[in-house]
Amino acid sequence: MQVRHLHTIPAVELPGITHQTLASRAGQIGSFEVWQQSLSPGAVTPLHRHDCEEVIIFTGGTGIMRHDGQDTPCGAGTVLLCQPNELHQILNTGSAPLTLYGILALSPVPVVDEHGDAIPLPW
Repeated sequence: MQVRHLHTIPAVELPGITHQTLASRAGQIGSFEVWQQSLSPGAVTPLHRHDCEEVIIFTGGTGIMRHDGQDTPCGAGTVLLCQPNELHQILNTGSAPLTLYGILALSPVPVVDEHGDAIPLPW
């Protein structure tokens, strides 16, 4: 068993997004990844997809999840289930940080944009 504390896990700062990888193949978990993210008001993730399922659990704030041409409201208490290769994007539409956990069924997770071009992840 490995015990980690959130304050010891490095955070990656992107424009408007703070990201921490809590579990991954690099961290001795073999088949999935767990991310914690916080999006500042007005921040948006890139429009992207990946070849695995993803569960997104929102813990604070309000926003919109764009997926397959639809906008779905999301915020604290919302759980979204993304299918493999489902094009999606998260937007913070509120005045407070939009916080979430992402659980992805593959590690490492190759991520691509809507044209299939790789999006390099710094984490």
